[in-house]
Amino acid sequence: MGLFDKFRQSKFEIKSFGKVKKEDIAEIEKKFDVILPNDYKKFLSNYNGGTVSNNEFNEIHLDDVNGNINIDVLYGIHTGNSNSDIEYWTNEYVEDLLEKTIIIGDSLQHGFIVLICDGSNDGIYYYDDSYHFDISNDESNVYLIADTFDKFWKSLNKQ
Repeated sequence: MGLFDKFRQSKFEIKSFGKVKKEDIAEIEKKFDVILPNDYKKFLSNYNGGTVSNNEFNEIHLDDVNGNINIDVLYGIHTGNSNSDIEYWTNEYVEDLLEKTIIIGDSLQHGFIVLICDGSNDGIYYYDDSYHFDISNDESNVYLIADTFDKFWKSLNKQ
């Protein structure tokens, strides 16, 4: 049984934005000069993002701030709604993001879930652009969630 099969059996619920073509994923990679990890490409192929049910399973603990966030939406590609689109949000914040970074979701705390693909800091991070946490400031407001997308998914798939 694969990771996504186990995920479908958990209490974590995501309402998918549908399927996406490999060509659309390649278009995002080219546009933002990133090479997306295979585990994230598989997620996009299977779900293309989605809205997340607000329950205890959407909560993630951030060790760096000793606090929790709640995943609200995982963005997709060509979703038909700019509020849930990777390209829209990454373009909106491109000047604030590190190179080779895309925005892949948001939290109920009004921060973003970002994917860094630069080869040295690869992983899923929480970008606290709204300074929800007291320690966040202009110099330090990005916190590691997981070093791979699979680990990020597993953290949501608590049983």
